[in-house]
Amino acid sequence: MEVFTRSLQTIYNVFPIRVGGVSINFFPKLEDIKSVSNAPICTCLTPFPRVGIKVSFWEPIAVIEPTAIPWCSPSLGASIPAGGPGGESYGANGQRAVSHLKTYQAHFIKYPVFALIEYLADFICLDGGSGMDIGYITELDPLWQNDIWAAIIGPEAYLVANPVAQTACMADSVASAAGFPIDPLWWCLGSWGSAFPMTQNVKDAVSPMETQAAISARLLMKLHRQMMLWGSIGEAGLCQSFPMPIMRKSQYGIFPVYPSLGWPFRIPIGRSGLVWDRGIDNTANMHVGAWMVYRKRDCCAF
Repeated sequence: MEVFTRSLQTIYNVFPIRVGGVSINFFPKLEDIKSVSNAPICTCLTPFPRVGIKVSFWEPIAVIEPTAIPWCSPSLGASIPAGGPGGESYGANGQRAVSHLKTYQAHFIKYPVFALIEYLADFICLDGGSGMDIGYITELDPLWQNDIWAAIIGPEAYLVANPVAQTACMADSVASAAGFPIDPLWWCLGSWGSAFPMTQNVKDAVSPMETQAAISARLLMKLHRQMMLWGSIGEAGLCQSFPMPIMRKSQYGIFPVYPSLGWPFRIPIGRSGLVWDRGIDNTANMHVGAWMVYRKRDCCAF
């Protein structure tokens, strides 16, 4: 439970909060994106007709556990002796003598912080559900284990597997270092590498923490592609969530809560670890981590 305790300690990352076009931010280093117009009033017809006030904030929705050891869960504080397609993936790439390539499984644990602490529990803008739940486990997913099989849900990987497309990711890296990533470059993860293939195989980044961040971002993209996560940003998201099979990267920020708290603010997807990863990882950790996920939420509240 240490992971969840640390997650609660980072609740300040919900800022900035915008209410009727007015920004409230007690932490100037917490960045924000402008996703809706400045008009304070909004109207909705779904799920029922209403007139309300535009509200925007960064909602903590889940914890992602990237782990090089299959079935190891720092949130549960245990390693579960289970099988599945990815149950034996630890060290697989080392056996194939593939240089600078790591294999990671990942777990998506739904963690609606506001509902759990009964804060703003009746607020219409919050994500549905009131309790923790294991939303996704990649050890049970055959597509996560194989780059070729992953093309079933991500065939565009073949379109961007070329030097021209990957060179364009340099612009995404620069943008994420200074602010938020470039959403039209959907195949890039800034300084963390490529978003494809959406599998366990990831090249070593500058640091182990960047590699974990890349796996976390890939899992978010995969869940969007499988329609398990939806869009919640912009004018289209004011009234209700909407299908977003190609994830808008700027909608998310992540924050490492295990093995230790380091950089105190949520991190846009793709931001270089040279800025934020000092003192977070350690060699005894065996490449197992946990990351809090913040999703930008725009809502027509009443």
